Amino acid sequence: MSSSPRIAISGVVAVLIGSLVFTQSFAADAVPRVELLASMCNTCHGTNGKGAKPMPGINGEETDDFIDLMQAFASGEESASIMGRHAQGYTEAELKLLAEYFSKQ
Repeated sequence: MSSSPRIAISGVVAVLIGSLVFTQSFAADAVPRVELLASMCNTCHGTNGKGAKPMPGINGEETDDFIDLMQAFASGEESASIMGRHAQGYTEAELKLLAEYFSKQ
């Protein structure tokens, strides 16, 4: 085999390995992202959302109930001193991630 095909094959292998590494590192970031989002909730609601008086616990909350409440805070339908501002900062996808996370805590 001449050096030109070897270089081409080496380049293809390098691209494939690079793609695999990128894909694995991107997938590994899915868990830390929800934990990062949840850490903001934990500041007031306690570790894993288990409650920190006077704030209520949000752990074990049903996912639909969590999402409904956060949407009510965001729209102003449900009043709270700070939750309206927090709730407005999340995308629907982030709310779903948080709801699933806290439902399992």
